[in-house]
Amino acid sequence: MGHRLHLGGLEVEAHDAGHVLGSVQYEIIMRDENLVYTSHLNFTDTLISKAAEVAPCDALILEATYPAGSQALPPRESAMADIVKWALDCVHEHRIPTFATEPLGMAQELVRVFNAWTELSVIVHPRIARISQVYCNNGVGLTYVDAGSASAQALVEDGKCVVIIPRRFDVAQYGEFRLAYVTPWPTRSEKAAGNVFLLSEQADLEQLLLFVKEARPKVLLTFGGASRVLAEVVSKRANTVGRVLQSGVEQLKPANPSFDEKSLRTCEDYILGLVQVQNLTYERRELVARAVSEGFKLQLVEEALNRLTKKNSLRYSRATDGYALS
Repeated sequence: MGHRLHLGGLEVEAHDAGHVLGSVQYEIIMRDENLVYTSHLNFTDTLISKAAEVAPCDALILEATYPAGSQALPPRESAMADIVKWALDCVHEHRIPTFATEPLGMAQELVRVFNAWTELSVIVHPRIARISQVYCNNGVGLTYVDAGSASAQALVEDGKCVVIIPRRFDVAQYGEFRLAYVTPWPTRSEKAAGNVFLLSEQADLEQLLLFVKEARPKVLLTFGGASRVLAEVVSKRANTVGRVLQSGVEQLKPANPSFDEKSLRTCEDYILGLVQVQNLTYERRELVARAVSEGFKLQLVEEALNRLTKKNSLRYSRATDGYALS
């Protein structure tokens, strides 16, 4: 970050995107103008990161993946206070507060929350421990215990601890654990489970709008997620022309139907957790990429989308190669 790479007549500089450790946005500098491209970003300071850097530009390409509609996020401090209060109440009731969240970014912020605001020990899933060690190696102070270590069991028996696990990790076999989800995109099953805290390491719509205003591009090109909504909001509320970035979308191969019913239902539930804003089209490519990044196999995602369409849960548009709620 902060260095420029010369490529022919262009220069490329990486800027901090503020999303997770190592996330960047790229500024492409030409003779008479510059362009900035960024995927996920966060435009507010968190306990473990600074807000995304702003590089004023002529054109900005921005991913439109953010909590929308009824999922407007509460203030970060308020959400974190609710998380800590719930955890302390659990400990008082002799239950182990357990938080299911994204292993990268959100999990590390939760570790810092409990390090800073409580004296509770923090136990993390081994996958989260490996990622957290990378944060520690890069100057982010975190204190935690790997759930796979010998000391973790003693801490659980003592009861004055919190546990952080990846989403979809099954803790039903542990009777003393009480589960909550920390995510800006809770699935229907997570909502039904009861305890959901809306907290994100990604910018919401208002943050993205503020980022655009400070970057002052002449044109904004959006892609992914709620790209049309973001383009319309920017056109109305910022002195910038907002457009949806159009590109050729390669059609996916027909799905393989040989999947077990439980896996298909789980994948369907995850997809419906992403497609929650009425009258908004979500690009097929974005939905597939999000699901695959969560560990679902590509053909399983294709079959889940096909089934949701056949059941009339989703409506597919060939014109946009996207899905919307029926």
